Amino acid sequence: MSRRYVILGNGIAGQTCAEDLRKADPDALIVIIAAERHPLYNRVALPRYLRGQVRREKVFMRTVDDYARQNLEIHFETWATDIDLRDRIVLTNRGQEFKYDAILVATGGRPKPPPWPGSSDVSACMGFQTLDDTDAIIEKADSCDRVLVMGGSFIGYELAEGVSFRKKANVTWIMRGPWFLRYVLDEEGGKLCHQLGEAQGVQFITSDEVQKFSRNNGRYVAETVNGHKVEFDLLTYGVGLDYYTEPVRKEVELKNGIVTDAKLRTSAPDAYAAGDVAVFYDLMVERHNQMGTWDNAEAHGKVAARNMAGADEDFFDVPTYTTTMFGSTLAVMGVTPDVQPGLESVRTFSFEEKFYRKLFFKDDRLVGAIMIGPPKGRKKLIEIMRSRQKIERPKQELLDPANLKDS
Repeated sequence: MSRRYVILGNGIAGQTCAEDLRKADPDALIVIIAAERHPLYNRVALPRYLRGQVRREKVFMRTVDDYARQNLEIHFETWATDIDLRDRIVLTNRGQEFKYDAILVATGGRPKPPPWPGSSDVSACMGFQTLDDTDAIIEKADSCDRVLVMGGSFIGYELAEGVSFRKKANVTWIMRGPWFLRYVLDEEGGKLCHQLGEAQGVQFITSDEVQKFSRNNGRYVAETVNGHKVEFDLLTYGVGLDYYTEPVRKEVELKNGIVTDAKLRTSAPDAYAAGDVAVFYDLMVERHNQMGTWDNAEAHGKVAARNMAGADEDFFDVPTYTTTMFGSTLAVMGVTPDVQPGLESVRTFSFEEKFYRKLFFKDDRLVGAIMIGPPKGRKKLIEIMRSRQKIERPKQELLDPANLKDS
C-alpha cells in the first residue's frame, strides 16, 4: 500500500516538503491542507511588492495546475481543527478526515492582535503577514495622507520602509525601544537606521508607546506616554506571531511553538514540525531555537521530507535574511542575541560611509552577523558559520571583508 503523507501549511516549508516527498515516492498519497486561498507565493517578495518594485503576479511561485501536475492533493481555505496522533487522523474545519503514515505541521502563525489600549476602536488597523494583508495595506496607504507604524521588529521596519518608499503617505514609526532591533543592533546601528529612514521621510518616535487613541476631524489620533500626538488614517503594526498549534495542543510538547529534536521530530510518533512554528534543537547554538526566515523554513522542509520518508538526518543550516534598508541593504545571518542572549560580539561602523556590521560568537565560534550597507564578505561569513570551527585569530579581523578572502 502506498504511503500517506499529510502536510499542514502551504508556505515554503510545507511546499518544499511535499515536492521532495513526491520526488522520492511517485506513488505516495500527499495531501496539503492550506489555510489561505492562494497557491504558494513568495513571502520574501511581499516587502518589494509593498514598495511597488514587484508586480503582484510575480509574487506567486506556483499555480493550481502545478499541484495537479505533481499529483499533490491540495485543499485551500482549509485548516486542521484536531489531529488524533494515536490513530493518525487529521480533522479539518470542513468536516474532512485524512489518515496519514507521517505528518508535517508547518502552520506558521498569525499576527498577534495589537496590544495598545483602544486599538480595537481603530477600524483601519492592519497587520502584515500575508498577500491579502499587503493588498489591503497598499490600497489604503495609497489613498490616505498619514500612516502610523508601530513595533520595533522586522515587520515594523518593513512596513515603515515600504509605505514611505511609495511616497504617497507620510509615515510615523513609533517603537517602545530606543531603536529598531534593540536586542541585536547597538546605539550606533540604531542611529544609522534612523539616519537612513529620516532621509526617506520617516518620522521616528522612540522609547515611547501609545497609551490612548481618539478621533479628531475624521482622523485618528495616537497619544503617547511622553506626550506626542500623532494624527493618522491607517495603523499598521508588527508585534510578533501567535503560532498555530491548536490541532496538536493536547498531544505534543509546546513552548511558544512545537518542540522538536534536531531531526524535526515532535514528541508524537511520525509527526514532524517545520518553519516558523518549529522550536527545533539548533546544533549551531546547541539549544532549542525558533527561526522566522524563509530559507530556514525551506531547509526545514527538505530535512523533514527525507526523515518522513525514512531517513534519520539532523538539521543544520545558517539562516539568512536580506532586505533593503531605506535605500541601503540590511543582511542578518545565523543566530543573534534576540534569540540567544549573552553572545560575544565585535562591530564596526561609519555614519559617513553609511555602513555597520556586527559579528556574534559563542564559545569562540562565529554564529551570527548583522550588516547595514553593502554586504561584502557575506558568503564567506556564512561558510565560516557552517564550518563550526573555532576562530583562532583576532575576531575583529573578520569585520574587514579584505581579511575574509584567505579565511
